[in-house]
Amino acid sequence: MRSSTTIKQYMKDAWPILIVLNLSILGCLGIGLKFYTPPVRVPIVLLLVCCFTLFINFSAFVLFLTERILPKEQEFGKIIKRFRRGDSRMQNYVLPLDYVDENYEIRGRCMTYNPIGGDFYNFLKDKEGNYWMGIGDTSGHGYVAGLFSLMIMNQMSHLIHKFETPHEIIDQMLEHLEERTNTYPHIHRSLYATFLLMKADEKGNFYHSGIHPSLVLYKSKEDKTYVVSTDGKFLSTVMNSPLKKPKLSQSFKMDRDDILFCFTDGLFEQKNRSIGGYYGENLYKFLETAPKKNIRKLIDDLFFDVVKHTGGRIQDDMSLMVIRKF
Repeated sequence: MRSSTTIKQYMKDAWPILIVLNLSILGCLGIGLKFYTPPVRVPIVLLLVCCFTLFINFSAFVLFLTERILPKEQEFGKIIKRFRRGDSRMQNYVLPLDYVDENYEIRGRCMTYNPIGGDFYNFLKDKEGNYWMGIGDTSGHGYVAGLFSLMIMNQMSHLIHKFETPHEIIDQMLEHLEERTNTYPHIHRSLYATFLLMKADEKGNFYHSGIHPSLVLYKSKEDKTYVVSTDGKFLSTVMNSPLKKPKLSQSFKMDRDDILFCFTDGLFEQKNRSIGGYYGENLYKFLETAPKKNIRKLIDDLFFDVVKHTGGRIQDDMSLMVIRKF
């Protein structure tokens, strides 16, 4: 952030404190001069007072920069307001709208650290009626990470009509990324994404591939949650070991009223600065105990709980995709 923007924000947010602070100094000065008997000349006293005033105002500005002058409730209120009105360009213009048919209910939510972020999710159907769902997290923040994510989403939308398994599509994405990087050498090879690609049929048979945080599967009949591990490759030209053997797509089954939770690492790595604890354990407890009849409300409640945990200061993009089997 530029210095001028920071100062404007400081004046906008802290002006009541500045007025009280400087009026208090002027009041003390007036009272002091009224009863002052000069062992030191008045101009020197005024110079010392000016220096003291500058020091106090500079200290207040430093406290503002370290986020100590504004109450946590104010910062929390700002992020909640942004969350409720959906102020996220990735969410509004790029990511797919919620989808419901006779077989599945698929809903997603993303909150980015910047208006354009590296988190993304995607879901669509192929010509044979199979459901394809992907969720990923590109390294970094801002428009570069957002463009990398858009490239992956575009490739996914194209390749699901040409290949049958998730691991084949990820291999094709890696080939495309290598070709593009060779064509445009200025693309940073350090840029990468974790990406999970899933394919499901009408009966609830899922196949998946890709390196990504584990999934949480709620089994309705057992009223119990299970962790589903993932394995595969990074979407990167440098992070996959050449000695690693190819991994075929893994599988699991969803039955009627089962719910699958897919999330990026930003969701459970959000940190509370006061107590120094990550949200991680709370996420799994929340998914186990939260009412699951209304998925949209569940997602809203979860994001509210995460933002509350951080005191309104999220440190990374966070995304959640929830799938219910009918």
